[in-house]
Amino acid sequence: MTCLWLSFTISYISFFYIFQDAREIADASLDGYLEVILLGVPTVVLLGGTVWLRDTSVDAELRPRIVWWTVGMALFFALAMYTALFVIEARFDHGERWLILLLSVGFGASSGTVTGVLSIRSKQRERQRNESLAVARRTERERSQLEYLNHYLRHEVLNEAQKINGYASLIDREADVDGDAAVHLATIRDSSDEIAAFVGSIRTILDASDYDPDLTPVDLRTVVEAEVEQIRRTHPGVAVEVDGPDAVRVHAGDLCNRVFRNLLENAIEHNDGDLSVSVDISADEEWATVRLRDDGDGIPPAARETLFEPPESGDHGYGLFLTNHLVQVYGGRLALAETGPDGTEFVVRFPVVDGAGATASARGNRKLAL
Repeated sequence: MTCLWLSFTISYISFFYIFQDAREIADASLDGYLEVILLGVPTVVLLGGTVWLRDTSVDAELRPRIVWWTVGMALFFALAMYTALFVIEARFDHGERWLILLLSVGFGASSGTVTGVLSIRSKQRERQRNESLAVARRTERERSQLEYLNHYLRHEVLNEAQKINGYASLIDREADVDGDAAVHLATIRDSSDEIAAFVGSIRTILDASDYDPDLTPVDLRTVVEAEVEQIRRTHPGVAVEVDGPDAVRVHAGDLCNRVFRNLLENAIEHNDGDLSVSVDISADEEWATVRLRDDGDGIPPAARETLFEPPESGDHGYGLFLTNHLVQVYGGRLALAETGPDGTEFVVRFPVVDGAGATASARGNRKLAL
């Protein structure tokens, strides 16, 4: 578009300042002024189209449409004008022919530019509508899968967790258990209680898609440390280190710990042999960032594109999907920052809480970018 605008502008200047016989057309009469103005209109329109094309956010593959429309309409107008002149056998001098050529090409290019812009905007709106429909269908599918998972957890997992807790309590009351056995028994009861609490909270996660959840300030360092300690107890062969400030308060909820437990257990589950995990916490005025990096084998390329999507079928593969959903419920973001043969890094961000207890990000309403 820039080349087209420059070409027409140069032709416009040449018409008035190079061709001697053309200067007479732009005389001091009213017709002469109107001709100058008419020739200036296409220049302004082409310049507007050039600026719009430079600043627009439409998809790159749609941009050539405006060029094709501009060139095509310019050639069409020029051909139509000269065909008409040939039919009526009009006689003009050299300067008048140049004027007719510039007017026909200029206004043809202008109409093409306007048509091209309207065509691009229409096509872009159509794409956005299709994308919105695709997102709505995907959201509905994910919602249905969450509902299925909720029923599955409540009817199967919750019953089993309650039985485990009941038998553990029965053993604790009727048997003389002490030492390591008592510790193991307490771990069994605690784990079954956590399972029951988590299953009971699934409905909260589902309903959070329809309204703003009631979030509370959470000490992020305390939550992370508790989950790391749990991993150290259950997986003594895994080295986990935590680094960062002692106190970082974020807006989250009772299930915030599940985010880090799922990420840590996911790293352990999908990596064989010795594993080291580093958890780095940082914060600024708006966002608290937690980076979890392991030195495992990395995530296979085939699994990266659908990492946070629910499985098409079966009861496995919901971990990262639920974790991502939970982070979004709390107003945060979860992203895969890096993966490869040297390890994998996930980044979790939550809005921090200021001294008055309000979410800092709400003050500026800025966009979070991972």
